[in-house]
Amino acid sequence: MRWGLLSLLTCWLVASDLHAADYRVLPERSVFAIVTHKGGFAAGAAHNHVVVASRYKTRFWLEESKPLSARFQMDFETEDLVVDDPEHRQKWYPRLEALAILDEPFKEMSEKDRAKIRETMLSKKQLDASTFPEITARIEDVVTKSSTLGNVEFPFRVMLQLNVHGQEVVESVAARYERDGEKVLIEAVGMFRFEDFGIKPYSAMLGAVKNKNEFHIYVTVVAVPVEK
Repeated sequence: MRWGLLSLLTCWLVASDLHAADYRVLPERSVFAIVTHKGGFAAGAAHNHVVVASRYKTRFWLEESKPLSARFQMDFETEDLVVDDPEHRQKWYPRLEALAILDEPFKEMSEKDRAKIRETMLSKKQLDASTFPEITARIEDVVTKSSTLGNVEFPFRVMLQLNVHGQEVVESVAARYERDGEKVLIEAVGMFRFEDFGIKPYSAMLGAVKNKNEFHIYVTVVAVPVEK
């Protein structure tokens, strides 16, 4: 799946002190990604993975030039998750490295291996996509509290509410907001744990190769007004 699928995405931005305005997301600059981390005593033979939503719907609300008012929601189908797509990995690795989420490039993987990993991810032992077909992410409760991830400064903290596998988990995560003319950018990154969602991290070879319990959520959304 490629970025063309994101043409199905819609986004609305409400500027309450001006007027309600429709915005469209720039898919080539936006992403919702899950980054898993390899573990186990044979981790050298394992892989870090990046899982990206290939299509989704988003809504976010913002009073003009008031980032603390931001409210954001993203919804997508569990089946629309794509694992280790080469284009996504190449595009987003530099940012993940800058944020100190990853310290080494993704390893090369065959299409067959990626398909197997995706099948395992969607199975009943992991995300159980047939039982829990939808995933929702919501950002709210923005506060001014600075932090640094890697070499990137984040002036805000937000509560990121993630509904996966029928479980709702909320974590405080770092966030940035930028406005360049009419263009709006929101970037957020934080750590979650598989077990909090009732999911046992993937493990093979008696635990020699496995995913760590902790994983990262990385979200960037860039939107511009819809031309009337």
